[in-house]
Amino acid sequence: MGRWSHYDTDDERLPEGMVRIGYDADDQTYTFRDADGSIWESAPGNRYGSLRCVSRPTQRRDSFADNDDPESPPPPYSMPEASYPTPEVSWRAEMMPLFNFFMIIALFLIGVFFYLRATAGSIDQQIPVAQCDSGTMPYHIKGGDTCWAIAENRGMSVDALKRDNGGLDCDNLRVGQTICIPEA
Repeated sequence: MGRWSHYDTDDERLPEGMVRIGYDADDQTYTFRDADGSIWESAPGNRYGSLRCVSRPTQRRDSFADNDDPESPPPPYSMPEASYPTPEVSWRAEMMPLFNFFMIIALFLIGVFFYLRATAGSIDQQIPVAQCDSGTMPYHIKGGDTCWAIAENRGMSVDALKRDNGGLDCDNLRVGQTICIPEA
C-alpha cells in the first residue's frame, strides 16, 4: 500500500457535498453530483481533474430535504423534457471551426500579399540610364560583365572607364545598368 494512498478516496479528493455517482467506460468520464443537485462530469481519462457542469439542479435545494440520498437516480424519463435545464450554446461556439478556417486563409493571403509586394518592389526600382556624351555610346551590362572585361574589349583602362562614367562602382554592377563606352 502506498504512502499517500489514504488520500485517494473520494472523501479526501472531492469538494464538500460532491459525490461520485457513475462512470462511463465508453467516454472514460466520471460523473459527480453536487450538494445542490447539479451534475458534473470529469475530463476523459481524468478522475479528479477539472469538472464540467452537465446539468443544473431541476429543483431547489429545499425539495431535496425529503430525499437526502446523494446516490439517488436522476429524474425519470417520463418527466417532461421542458423541465430539464438546457445550457445555452453561443453562436460563437458553433462557428469557431469556421472562424479558425477563415483565419488560416486570411493569414495565408496576407503572407502572399507581402511576398508579392516584396518581389514587385524590386521590379519597380528604376535602373538609372546614363546620358552619354558625343563620341561614346550606351552599353547595357549583361550577366558576367566586369569593369575590367568591358575596358579590355574597348582597349581602355578601368580608370578611364570609371572617369567617363562618373561614380561608377565596379563592385556593384547590376544587370541591365547602362554605362557609356567609347565608340569603336
